[in-house]
Amino acid sequence: MRFGLLFLVLVLGFSVLSANAEIYRWVDASGNTVYGDNPPKQSAAKPVNLPLLTVADSPAPRQNTPTSTPTTNPKAADADAETYSDFKITAPTADETIRANEGNVTITVSLKPQLKPGDGITLYLDAKQVAAGSSLSFALTEVERGEHSVFAVLSDASGNIIQNTEPVKFNVLRYSALQGQ
Repeated sequence: MRFGLLFLVLVLGFSVLSANAEIYRWVDASGNTVYGDNPPKQSAAKPVNLPLLTVADSPAPRQNTPTSTPTTNPKAADADAETYSDFKITAPTADETIRANEGNVTITVSLKPQLKPGDGITLYLDAKQVAAGSSLSFALTEVERGEHSVFAVLSDASGNIIQNTEPVKFNVLRYSALQGQ
């Protein structure tokens, strides 16, 4: 039993170390650019700064959402063709620390123009879907203490992804009975 527990701890420890491995770029003997986490010792490998990867579970399918109907009014057709811009998380700000003893955090999104009928926003916290709807403000409850990443996905009435925001990292501070904070 003791050996099994030790083995499990070692395996988990090595998996954490490999998850934080740095990625390098170098040129091989054939002149090809190569990326990897184990460069040759005699190469001039340089570390690569990778962007934060936003991975999320798929949004739940919408039900009873009417699809848009064709219009004959050219002005209405032009309004439908207008693309969204300025889609971003405005609160919390990047690297903001929020004191939320109850774990309540409000996420605010900006979007121009206004959300079109049938389109929706899905909110992801730490790569898990936590909210969806047509609001630009989402009240989250029971957010655990620590660092979190949030991003939003804009979808049309059919569930097709139109665009997503850049992820925003923030920290939540909560009272701890153990630490008296």
